[in-house]
Amino acid sequence: MRNTFKIKIKEATISDIRPFWNFFEKSIKNQFPEYSRKTQNYFLKKEYTKRNFKKWAKRKEKILLLALYKNEIIAYFLANPPYGGIAFILWMAVDKKFQRKQIGSQLLKKYEIIAKKQKAHKIHLWTDKRNLNFYKKNGYKLVGFIPCNYFGADDWLFYKEI
Repeated sequence: MRNTFKIKIKEATISDIRPFWNFFEKSIKNQFPEYSRKTQNYFLKKEYTKRNFKKWAKRKEKILLLALYKNEIIAYFLANPPYGGIAFILWMAVDKKFQRKQIGSQLLKKYEIIAKKQKAHKIHLWTDKRNLNFYKKNGYKLVGFIPCNYFGADDWLFYKEI
């Protein structure tokens, strides 16, 4: 099924952080059940705070893409810049009302272009079992499974050559 509505994908700026973080907070609490409430709170209050996102945006330490529909954030994608030729995807979420409309695939494609321009030759990511088919359909190769990995979540490791 093709995307029948117009979305815009853009790299986030410092002025996008406040509305993005509100969406991010909701997504962490509602779309990542593999993490306990304690872990979700750790992410939101210690690691992925609004303050850190502002710092990262200012210093260009992370790559944050936003998908917008009618100027509302409906999805995001967060990755580390390439290091040693390898890019690493940290987080991606699409609002439940907009899932299965190719938005996640569009975010991946946009990031692959950015990572390639930044001299990456591979992209790595961890995911949970709900997303296995999504990444396979987008050309990522499953290379491993680690039970009870970071924060106790089961993780599947994927990569893609770009």
